[in-house]
Amino acid sequence: MTLEQKYIASTSLDHRKRYAQFFTPEKIAEFMCQWVLQGKQKTRVLEPAYGLGIFSRILAQNATLPVDAYEIDGQIFASAVTARPNGVNLKNEDYFVSDWNAKYDAIVCNPPYLKFHDYDNATYIPDVNNHLGTKLNGFTNLYTLFLLKSIAQLQEGGRLAYIIPSEFLNSDYGVEVKHALIESKTLHHIIVVDFTECAFDDALTTACILLCERTTSSVSVRFSLVNNIEGLNTCLSEYTEYNTSELDANIKWKSYYEEGNSCKYNHLVPFSKFAKVSRGIATGANDYFTFKPSKADDYDIPEECLMPCICKAVDAPQTFFTQNEYTKLINGDKAVYLFNGSTAPNNKNVQRYIHLGEESEINKRYLTASRSPWYAIENRPPAPIWVSVFNRSGLRFIRNEANIYNLTTFHCVYPKNTGLDVEVLFAYLITDVAKEIFLDNSRQYGNGLVKFEPNDLNKGLVVDLTLLSPDECSFIKNVYALIKDTQKEKDGIQLLNEFFSLRYTDGISTIDIFNERLQVLKETLLSITEESVKMISKSRVKQLNFLDLFEQYEFEPITQNDMVCEDIELEYGSKSILRNLSIDLARNLLICNVKKDNWEQYLDGSAKIYYTGKKFPSTVALNKLYYFMPYLSGKGIRDLYYIKIARLGYRKEGQANEDKNDLRLVFEIERVGQLFDDYKKVKLEIWRTFTDTTMEKMLG
Repeated sequence: MTLEQKYIASTSLDHRKRYAQFFTPEKIAEFMCQWVLQGKQKTRVLEPAYGLGIFSRILAQNATLPVDAYEIDGQIFASAVTARPNGVNLKNEDYFVSDWNAKYDAIVCNPPYLKFHDYDNATYIPDVNNHLGTKLNGFTNLYTLFLLKSIAQLQEGGRLAYIIPSEFLNSDYGVEVKHALIESKTLHHIIVVDFTECAFDDALTTACILLCERTTSSVSVRFSLVNNIEGLNTCLSEYTEYNTSELDANIKWKSYYEEGNSCKYNHLVPFSKFAKVSRGIATGANDYFTFKPSKADDYDIPEECLMPCICKAVDAPQTFFTQNEYTKLINGDKAVYLFNGSTAPNNKNVQRYIHLGEESEINKRYLTASRSPWYAIENRPPAPIWVSVFNRSGLRFIRNEANIYNLTTFHCVYPKNTGLDVEVLFAYLITDVAKEIFLDNSRQYGNGLVKFEPNDLNKGLVVDLTLLSPDECSFIKNVYALIKDTQKEKDGIQLLNEFFSLRYTDGISTIDIFNERLQVLKETLLSITEESVKMISKSRVKQLNFLDLFEQYEFEPITQNDMVCEDIELEYGSKSILRNLSIDLARNLLICNVKKDNWEQYLDGSAKIYYTGKKFPSTVALNKLYYFMPYLSGKGIRDLYYIKIARLGYRKEGQANEDKNDLRLVFEIERVGQLFDDYKKVKLEIWRTFTDTTMEKMLG
C-alpha cells in the first residue's frame, strides 16, 4: 500500500475535501518531474503544496535536491514529515506567507482545488493583485493563485510544472488569469488531460498540466489533448502550436486544443440574439426554503407564500413539463414549493417559521445575509424554457408549460422579442445540431461531465433562425406539435436534425420533401385507436375547465341539469342526527381540504357553502356526488355533510372584494352529523386536496 493509499484509508473524505487533497497519479507526477529536471542544473526546488510529497520523492530518485516545501494541513503534515526525502525543508505553513522574492529554478505542484467560496479570497486575491498588478476578480479559484505566485518566483532559465483543473481555460474568471499567463511570457505547453476515467480519486474534474519556462526565446505556446496516460509519452512531440501574440485571453481556449463542432455549419450567431440565459433562483438554504405539500400542511403556511417551483432536475425528466407533471409531484409529496416569507410577513405562521430560520441562523448564511429581508426570494418571472446545468448526455432543454419557478438545478431561458415563435426556437434547441454547437462553449469535468454557465450559453453559437422562410417555420412548428402531442420525440427530432443540418450546411431545405416526410410520420405515429384515446383520457387527472361550465350553465344551479337532484329536507329532515341515519354505502363521497381560516364554521357545524380553489379535478363525476366531508389540515375528517346543490360561483362572492372573473365551483351543503367520535386522518389522493370515493370504500 502506498503512502497516499494509507492516508486515504485513515482520513475522512470530509477532511480531505476541506483541504482539497487529491493526490497526483504516479505516472503524471513522473512526467511533470522529468520536465522540470531538464535544462539548466537545478539548485533550488519549490513544492508549494506538499501533501505527502510525491514530487519530492520522485525527484529524490535522481539526486538529492534542496527543496522548499509548504503544507498548511497539520494532519497530513504529520504523515509527510517522517517520510520526506533528504534535502526537503518542509514547513507546516501557508505557502502564501512565504517570501515572494525567493526564486527557484524548478517548481512542481498539485495545488489545493478550492473554489472562491472555500478559502479566504478577500485576503489572497488582493495579495496577488498587489504583487503582480493583475485584476483578478473575486471568483478566482485558489489553485490559479498558487500558479501565478509560483510563476513570479521562477528563476531565469527555470522550469515549472503545475497540474490544475482545466476549467479556468474556458471560464469567465479565467480571463484575467490567462492575461497574466500571456504577459508572464513563460507559458510553454498546456496539456489537457481528458481521461475517460477521472485522473484523481474523489475529484470530479478534467485536469491540465501547465509547463512553463522563463526564457527570452519563448514566442509560442503549444496545446495538446490527451485521453489516457500513454498520451503523455507523445504529447511533447505531437501538438498544436500558436504564436503567443495570437492567443486571445477573452475567448475559451478550448478552440486551441480541440476542433469545434460549429465549423460544420454556416450562418451562426450568438444565442443572445434570440434569448437571455440566467441562473435559476438561489435560496442559500434549500432545505429551509423548499416545501413539500406535507411540510406546508405541518407549518400551515398560507398559499400566497408558497411559490410553485421545480426543485430537483430529476423531477423534470421529460422535454415538456406540463401542469399534469407538476400535479403528479404534488400528489407524490415532492418538494414543489418555494417559501417566500416577504409576501405575508405579518402572518403568525409565517412569523413562526421565519423565527425558526433565525434560530438555526439561516439568516446569517452567505446568500441570505445579503438579502433584505433575508427570507425574501429573488423576484423574477417563471422562465418559458429551462436548460440543464450539468449533464453527461448532452444539453437538456425543457419547455416549462406549467409556468412555475426553478432553482439553480436549471438555468432560465427568456426568449427575446425578435418575431420568432417560441415553438420554432424550442424545436431547434432540442435538436442534436443545437446541442453539438453549444458543446463548443462548455466546461468539461471528469467522467464526461459537462457544465454550462449562463454566459456559456449566451455567448454560444446557434444557427441564424431569422433566415428561415414562413414555410420553413410552419414545418418546424408542425414537427414541434407532433413531438408534443404524440410523445414520439425521437422520430420528430431526427427529422428536425436532418432539416437543420441540410439547411445550414448546403443552404438547401427542400421544404416540400420534408413536409411529405412529416405527413408520413404523422400517419404512422397518430394511428392510435379510439379505445386507446378513451383509456388515456380516463387515466389523467386534469383541471376542470370552469369556463366551459360557465358557458354551459352560467350561474344556474347545476342541479337543474340533473347533476345533483336530492333534497336533504325530504330524505332526512333538518334535525336528523347521524346515529338514526341509514347510510347509503354505494353513494359517492367527496373529501375536500379546508383552509385553517375557515375551520370555525366546520367545527361548530354551521358551514353552508364550500368553495373549491382555482383547480378542481375533471375526473370527479359531479352528477354522482352525494356526500361531502371537510378535511381539516393536521386533524382529519369527522363530520358528514349532504351536497344540496353544485353550482358555479366566484371568489369571495357577496363580499365587497368579490372577483367575478375568478370562477369557482360551489357546493351548497348541509351537516348531517358526526360520523366518527374523533378526527380520522385519511390520504387526500388528488393534489393533496381531494379524495373522490364512496362511503363503502371510506368506511372500509
